[in-house]
Order: sequence, then structure tokens, then C-alpha cells
Amino acid sequence: MRKSSPSRPMRLRTLLTYLSLLPLGACTKSCDDYDNAAEFNRAQLPPYTETGAHTMGCRLGPQVWTVLGHHDAGRAIIGGTYWEKNELWAGPFNNFLTPPRVPLLQVMGRMTGVRDSKAFYDMELNMVFHLTDTLGGLRLLGTDTARATTGIQPEAMWANDYLSFSNDYRSRTRRPVRLQIRRLDRQQRIVSGTFEGWLYGGPGGNDSLEVADGRFDVKY
Repeated sequence: MRKSSPSRPMRLRTLLTYLSLLPLGACTKSCDDYDNAAEFNRAQLPPYTETGAHTMGCRLGPQVWTVLGHHDAGRAIIGGTYWEKNELWAGPFNNFLTPPRVPLLQVMGRMTGVRDSKAFYDMELNMVFHLTDTLGGLRLLGTDTARATTGIQPEAMWANDYLSFSNDYRSRTRRPVRLQIRRLDRQQRIVSGTFEGWLYGGPGGNDSLEVADGRFDVKY
């Protein structure tokens, strides 16, 4: 015997009940207070490994930088507060400046410090490099973006300051970031290495930011 479907009034009551509960569920994610200041102050560089541990860290100016905390993604998505966990990402980098035959990898992470639900530090670090075995593993991440009118070109590093977009920093040819690939395992898809150098930008584009003690170990 065929089972009858719910009547239209019953379906309507079910929908209204769901809608009445939705703001409570949304607020659980978007309205909760968040504070990671203590964890931020204890942040340390990850140990250097070559196992695909999915880590990245460096000293970015005076600050120990690693992937940590949650950033407020709500302003761009829902116009309110929504804390989203920062995660390390590694995958292909593609743009119209890059020939399809050139294998490029992008490694990207973000560190956010929040006190009483207000960010006091929010810096994203990106690097893009060739997945090749040339130059003994050495990469010079030195694209001078001051001369690039169509976007970020390959083999570069940049730091985005989400608290002040005028404070972004980018690698340049005059003093490039030296990236040393120490393991490139194409079968297990692991790449690890170290990096150091300088990024340039900041207010007016005349500031500099030292990158030191950099290390990463990712699966791609």
C-alpha cells in the first residue's frame, strides 16, 4: 500500500519550525566569542621535517609566523562575524601568465591573533615555485611585482596583511627570497625545504620585512 505524503499544512508547519530554529544554529557558529591571544603568544616554529607533515613556519619580521588560529570570514560571506579555522594549503598554481607546461606549486597559510573577538594580527603567507630538479634545489623567489601590471608572476613570495591591505609585502629581484628544496618526492608527492630573504611593500611601498628560519613540509 502506498504511503501517503504529509499534507501541505503539516509541511508548512515543519518549514516554519525549521526557520525559527535556524538563527540559533547560525549564531552558534557566527556569534560566539573567540580569543586565542594566549596560544598566539606561545606560538613556535614547527620542527623541520621531510615526511609530508603539512607544516610551514618562519620568522616574519619580529613575529614567529606559523599556521594558527581562526580568521573572520563572515564579513565577506554573511556581513557578520564567522570564525573559520586557518589551514595550510598546497596545490597547483595557475594563472594566464604561466605556460601550461610549467609545473608550479603554491603553498599558502594564515596566522591570526584574536583578543576579545577582535583580530590584532592577521597575516597570510604565500609562495609559488617550480616543481623541478634544476639548480640543485635552489629557487630565487624574486619576481619584482612593482613591474608586473597584470598580476603576480611565478616563483614569488608575498604576505597579505588582512588588517591593513596597504601593508602587503612581496618578493623582489633586488634581494630575493632564497628557497632551498631539500626533498622532492614525486611518487609520494612530498616537497620540503627551507627559505629566507626579504619582502618589500608596506605603507607607501618603501618598507621591508625580513623572512628568516623558514621551513615547510607539505604533500601536494
